[in-house]
Amino acid sequence: MRTPNAECVVCHKPLYRRPRDKARSRYAACVKHRAEAQVLAGITDAQHAGLALGRTGNHRNGRPDSDATKAKKSATSREYWAARPDEAIARGAKTRGPLNRNWRGGVSKLNKSIRTMTENRKWMDAVKARDGRCLRCGATDALEAHHVEGMASIIERFGIVDRDQARACSALWDIGNGETLCVPCHYAEHGRTLCE
Repeated sequence: MRTPNAECVVCHKPLYRRPRDKARSRYAACVKHRAEAQVLAGITDAQHAGLALGRTGNHRNGRPDSDATKAKKSATSREYWAARPDEAIARGAKTRGPLNRNWRGGVSKLNKSIRTMTENRKWMDAVKARDGRCLRCGATDALEAHHVEGMASIIERFGIVDRDQARACSALWDIGNGETLCVPCHYAEHGRTLCE
């Protein structure tokens, strides 16, 4: 039997701890009183800081990525896929439509489906960048892009039945058919009331 070199902080029972474990530990406790000893000892400032960082940071490594790291990752990804356009198209084709794991038989309405396309996001950004403010009241925040001729009207006029036809229809992506409105003005344009 080894010679005891520590004692339980709760019941004072003699214990043996390896020298390297004893040097790293703030207390010694028997198995029966381990939880109670941990409560008595509390947590150090370093442990508290680590816990706070883990609560607010990236769940994978305890700290959020810096803006520089995010920009670097984004640039690397863009370069990678720009150099491999065929691979990017093939990769996208494997996960679209019926091949996507979330496919439910095409239940999304065409109008809603078109509004989620990248082309629509680019159109909205271009319209807002061109105007920079609400064309009705002059507001500069909470801006939205509005179709002068409605998207439903364009879909009906050109007989668009799927996303590929929508992608090829230049009338949908014409920034001349868009205007920038703030949220209240956009609601008023469509005859809706904004609940604040």
